[in-house]
Amino acid sequence: MNKTEQKTDDLITSLSDDLVEIKIMPHPLKRVALWIAITLSYAAIILTFLSIRPDFSIKLNDPNFVFELIHIFSISISAMACSSWLCVPDMRGQKWMLAVPTTLFSGFIIHILLRSIMEHHELPSLYVHHCITNSTIFGVIPALLIITLSIKGKTTHPYIMSFMNTMAVGGLGYLGMRITCMADDIGHLYAYHLSPYILFAIVISLVGRRIYRW
Repeated sequence: MNKTEQKTDDLITSLSDDLVEIKIMPHPLKRVALWIAITLSYAAIILTFLSIRPDFSIKLNDPNFVFELIHIFSISISAMACSSWLCVPDMRGQKWMLAVPTTLFSGFIIHILLRSIMEHHELPSLYVHHCITNSTIFGVIPALLIITLSIKGKTTHPYIMSFMNTMAVGGLGYLGMRITCMADDIGHLYAYHLSPYILFAIVISLVGRRIYRW
């Protein structure tokens, strides 16, 4: 072995001395499955205490209501999938996934805006309404779980991850409120169903880079 080869071997040895065995990150689908399983189980437990709205079977005959439930559920699940892939640097090259929840969420915003324009409504006075506390209850465990799963990853897009996590948690919480609360007035939805998740989105966006960092 000549001196050049010896120096090369010494360099490799010096660089690899501190290497330790690491645990391979699980496939993103496993994170999605874990979040869905725990979150849906938690939501089922909460629904047993809050009870489903008495007119739920009647509302299922309303195609607009059914479409809204499917729409919101699709936003939540697709956003969670994107969040899981965002845990891997550069999303394993699957950035196209971001278009799905973003497009669905844009459609939801348009739907809410059209309802606010076409339907007569008044914003109620804000106070500690039971719908606000129920919204918080629906979101607390899913939010803590998705933040924990995200911290264990190595995202290169912390702000996008914050947005996806907000849609995943907010979508599921809003879905739970639509199933339990009989109020369909758009003003009530603004004030008591959406406002807790808007506040959550603001907080997460402000601290996103500190939470989801290398």
